[in-house]
Amino acid sequence: MNVSKQSIEAEKRRIRKEIRVVKQNYSLEQKKKLSVPILKSLEQLPEFIEAKTIMLYWSMRDEVYTHDFVCKWAKEKRVILPSVKGETLDLKLFEGIDNLIEGEHYGIPEPEGSVFMQEDEIELILIPGIAFDREKNRMGRGKAYYDRLLQSLSAFKIGICFDFQVLDHVPIDEHDIKMDEIVFQ
Repeated sequence: MNVSKQSIEAEKRRIRKEIRVVKQNYSLEQKKKLSVPILKSLEQLPEFIEAKTIMLYWSMRDEVYTHDFVCKWAKEKRVILPSVKGETLDLKLFEGIDNLIEGEHYGIPEPEGSVFMQEDEIELILIPGIAFDREKNRMGRGKAYYDRLLQSLSAFKIGICFDFQVLDHVPIDEHDIKMDEIVFQ
């Protein structure tokens, strides 16, 4: 079946809008509470347990809440966070909450400091998304930051989301990168 790029983009816009509406029904406190069992499930995965260097993300208000999770695991593992630089994501070592600065896009706190260059040492990547499907496809916000980054990383990729973000099918194109696992509740 040859689906046009326009219809794929239209479908992605529709899904982004629908998910945004659902997320607005939850307060930040509710999302924090819903995040706890998701992160507990993540901590049980062998790939997470065994990984020494992991890439996490500092959550936005509408994502699975990771701030406490990042701080907790930075005491036991080497935690890398993404930092938006133009059209790409630089990777930087998380060295505590006091070393975060406001990022250039979205105002997401990002680590200050130099770029983490040992990308091959990253064993696991936790990736947010707008929607995922049962085939482990991921749909992001539409800027392709993660898709570009993941092309060069061989780490185990875990998509993370709330249960209402898992759909039967998300539209994908040739640039979209599949997850190895999806964790949700």
